[in-house]
Amino acid sequence: MKHHKRAHNGKDRVTGGVVKTHPKNEGKKQRSRVATSRKPAMMVLSRPRKPCCETPEKIELVNERLLAELSTLTWDKVWNETTGTWDRVIPHHFVARHRAHMSHFRAVAREHFGL
Repeated sequence: MKHHKRAHNGKDRVTGGVVKTHPKNEGKKQRSRVATSRKPAMMVLSRPRKPCCETPEKIELVNERLLAELSTLTWDKVWNETTGTWDRVIPHHFVARHRAHMSHFRAVAREHFGL
């Protein structure tokens, strides 16, 4: 057929022989980077994390807000092999969004929802 290229997928359509796929790059020389004496990068010190909620009152307020938000969401379900039932789990997007508060919120969620 005239509208097909003669070489396709590394084979010649007419002869069936192997054709070089990229003859253009044959003559080019690959450049390799030579390590130069650069200044060492500045060392970055990790900053200590701030506590998510400074006071117990703030922790209570955040827990109430997260409980209200979690109760409106559709929960993920995971098949439990040992009991043969579906178990409810906190949605992954909720955990990712509120990761800073999960250290104190998980216990409240377990107690409230009976997980």
